[in-house]
This record gives sequence, C-alpha cells and structure tokens, in this order.
Amino acid sequence: MPAENHKNTEQTVSALSPATQPSWRFGELTAAELIPQLQSYLIAKDTEANWQLVWLNNDDRPVIGLLPKVSWSVHYDATNNKPTDDPSGAYKVIKNCRGSCFDDSPTSTTTYMSYAKWQDELIAYSQACENANKDSKPASDVNEKPSYHHGLIGFIGYDIAAHELSPAANIELAAQPCAVLGHYDIYLTPSDKENGWRLNTLGLNTDSEATDAILSTLISYLDMLDHELFNRKKPSNDSASSLAPLILNERWHKNDYQRAFAKTQDYLQQGDCYQINLTQEWQGSFDNNLNDDGILPMLIDYLPALHRNTKAPFAGYLAANHFNHDIKDHTSLHPFELLSCSPELFFTFTKDTNTGKHHIRTKPIKGTMPRGLNTAQDNAYKQQLIDSEKDRAENVMIVDLLRNDLGKYAKTGSVKVPQLFAIETFSNVHHMVSTITAELKPDTHPLAVLFGSLPAGSITGTPKKRAVEIISELETAPRGAYCGTMGYMNFDGSGQWNVLIRTLQVNESLSGAREVSLWAGGGITVASDCDAEYQECLDKVGNLLSVLSQEHLYKHT
Repeated sequence: MPAENHKNTEQTVSALSPATQPSWRFGELTAAELIPQLQSYLIAKDTEANWQLVWLNNDDRPVIGLLPKVSWSVHYDATNNKPTDDPSGAYKVIKNCRGSCFDDSPTSTTTYMSYAKWQDELIAYSQACENANKDSKPASDVNEKPSYHHGLIGFIGYDIAAHELSPAANIELAAQPCAVLGHYDIYLTPSDKENGWRLNTLGLNTDSEATDAILSTLISYLDMLDHELFNRKKPSNDSASSLAPLILNERWHKNDYQRAFAKTQDYLQQGDCYQINLTQEWQGSFDNNLNDDGILPMLIDYLPALHRNTKAPFAGYLAANHFNHDIKDHTSLHPFELLSCSPELFFTFTKDTNTGKHHIRTKPIKGTMPRGLNTAQDNAYKQQLIDSEKDRAENVMIVDLLRNDLGKYAKTGSVKVPQLFAIETFSNVHHMVSTITAELKPDTHPLAVLFGSLPAGSITGTPKKRAVEIISELETAPRGAYCGTMGYMNFDGSGQWNVLIRTLQVNESLSGAREVSLWAGGGITVASDCDAEYQECLDKVGNLLSVLSQEHLYKHT
C-alpha cells in the first residue's frame, strides 16, 4: 500500500485538520482518468448511498465532489394540475439529505415550487451555511484564482432558464433534470504531493459519531481503491480502444440547416434580433454498443479520452439518478449523465476578504476559426479571425448584452471591459474572447446574479428574450442542459461557472434506450454566410465525434 495510507483510519477520522488530511495517489491517474474508476468503485461498494459524483476542471484547479450533504434535483412537471398561467409550482424539486451513516438510506422530499422560490431557498441555505462556518473558511484574495472550498456544485440547464425568460412562449423542456445542485462538504482536491489527492471535509461536524462512521467507511473505501490502483498498470493513452465506437449522426441534414438559417435571416432582416445563436444536434445511442467486457458503456467511460483530446479548461462531469452499469432506477426519474468539454467561462465570482466586496468576471466567446494542418496555415487562420470585422461585430454585440445584464447587479460605474477581441487557441479551434468585469452591489447575492443572467448571451443572441423564442421555434427540440451552466458557488459567494458548450448528455428513454446528444452552433447575423456557419459547427465538434467514434486512434496527431 502507498506510504500515504499507512496511517490508521480511526486516527484519521478523529480530526481532519490540514496536517492530518488523508491523501492518496490513486495510481497517479489524472482527474479525468480517476473519476470513472472512483464512481464505479464507490457505487459497487454501496448501492444505497446518495453517490452523486461531480467533477469540475476549474481551469486546472479540479475538484471531485463525492457524497453531497444535501442535493436538489429540479424537474419540469406539466402534469401537476396547476393552471398553465400559474408558475407557483411548475417545478418538482426533489431534495435528498445524506443518511447519518452508510447503513441509513438518504431521506428524500418532493416539493412543487416556482423557479424563484427555489432560488430563494438556495440563497437562504447558502447564507445559513456561511454564517455557521465563518471561522473555518480559508482566506482568499480577490486577485487569486478561485477554487472550491465549501458550497454548491452542479448545473442549471438552458431549458429552464429560457422558459423562465419567456414563460408565455411555451418553450419546451427536455424530459431530464432541469438543474442539479449539491452541497458538497466531502470532496477531493489535489494534494501538495505530485499527482496526489486529499480528502476535504470543511464544514462537516467531525465531533459526532454518525460523521465518524461516514468518514471511517469512506476512507476505508478510498484506501482500498488506492491499493487496487497502485497495483494496477496505469491505463495507456490508447486504453479507450476497449470502448465500443459511439457514432453520433446529425439530426439535421445540411438542407435542414439551410432552411433554419434562411428563417433566421428573415427574423434578422425584420429587426426581431441583431444576432441569433442557431445550433444543431448530433444523436446516437449506447444500445448494442457493448464493450469488450460485454457491458453497455457509460458516457463517463469516454471522459479520459475526451479530456485528453480537448484539454478544455472548464470541463466537468455529473451523473444523477443512479446511472451506472448494474443499477436501474425504476422510479419515474430516469438516469442522466452530463459531460462537458467547455472552453468558455461564464462567470468567475471573487470575494475580497478585507472589504467583503464581491467582484465578477465574464469572458464571452464569439468568433471561431479552425486550427490549421501546419504552423503556417494555423497562423493564417488565426490572423483571419483577428482581422474579421464580422466576428468583431458579433463579439461586441454580446459584450454589450452582458454589460447590460451585469448592470442590474453591479455597483454604478464598476462595469469595465479590460480586454476586447483577444484570441485564445484550443485543440481544434481559435476563439475570439472578450473580458468584462464588475463589482457587485453590497446587497446582491452572487447566486441571484447567476440565475438572473441565464441563459448566457453568447449562446442566445440579442435581444435575449426574443432570441430564445426564435431558437425554440427554429431548433424544434429542447436543448436540455446544453448552453446552460455548470460550476460551483462557495458559501462565501466566490465561485466559477462555465457555459455548457461542447457538451454531451445521456438520458434513458421510456423504452430503456440510453440516448446520447451533442450540439454545436454559432451566432448568426445579417452578415453571416450559411456554408461558413455550417462548417463552423463541424469544426467545433469534429474532434469530439472523432474520439467517440474511435477514429482518433487511427489518425496521426
């Protein structure tokens, strides 16, 4: 067994101070390699525990949430006998609370409430937790890069935000969780030792016998997994070859996209919007895609290869409703997986511990060019993006939209644009990115800013309300979580949230099929060219499709 785990488990449980935090090497796996191993191992050890593992890359400051103290899963329920014009109970909110120990099943309550009421509950809960743990939170600085240290982690989908922005438009919501958030007081972060992980329990009452039982059991599980991985050969970069190829096909043919593009241009010419973000979907299924071991794969199985290929700074993964190889949830809630390879930051919230002031930064992406096959071509594409007046016009439209969004919550005169039209390079594309900053008003909670600014302007268009209505009409299918946001909000109001682009979802249909979806799109203006916009969609998801289909294993890179 690795040296870090020679300490006695009971001694470790008694006081998880920084000096005695248990840590593991886990076979020196990367975070993306570790999370599939961790999820399958913990679920196999205890099928009743409310394992709701979540991973965020957080610009290379990863966190893995293990067992939430409380979690909220929000579902749209059109059959709850409420009048269509009564939004007071439009959403079914399922609240799970962790059992006192692993022998106790988690408690679950279901409440029907409005979107606004759920926000209020989250803010009240966050403020209560912040007040209860003021003395134990780590110090931070407004100029430091934020990291998770105790709060809420999860996602809020596009559909619920768009529906709330224009409730009269009857925007369809996908048959899946609209949002999932959990209070993670038990989580893993990188340790000071190279390739190591440490267990964090900030805010957890370590004086109770029930808590001792939870930690003792969990640490024993992690010790055993660490031992197994220590003795197991580290997966090679081509280990994904054991996965069955997953082929995703366009829901639209090119002529379908052309028709939607033409209708988009009609709305733009009529003055409904200045910009509309039109997206298209790729679909597939895990059915009949058995792995070499004869088991249907999960989306998480493809995570290591996807993250290795994209190196997305704001990647993340979450599973809900016991989605795993061996368990079927026979309730009305169907298993759900969300895997994002997002390059786009939505919001970073920071708190100045000296003044108590909250600051916010957003970096909208608008403007894309593919990577070249060689250095000369790559530089030429990059320069073409720099010189593109069309992309600059699109970018500044979204900058103005976000400035207006933040203006509702920001201290007067504090909204700034320190950087316009910067070029950031990723594995498959170059993006044009701008930066907007602001200081929040003293009485504004960061969660209110997050909810009030969804969906992100970069994936709707402007004006936002009319754009989401047109998107619903033209795309003819809900987006689900795609184009929503995933991230964390510490109870002190610091946090980081992405825009859920380059994002896959897996839902289990009523027939039991595991259906996979992936989207791509772009902002359309009157100056847009249909063929170029269609090609941009392919450029954005081409590498993801290649990894899923296993084509990347046979290409020279």
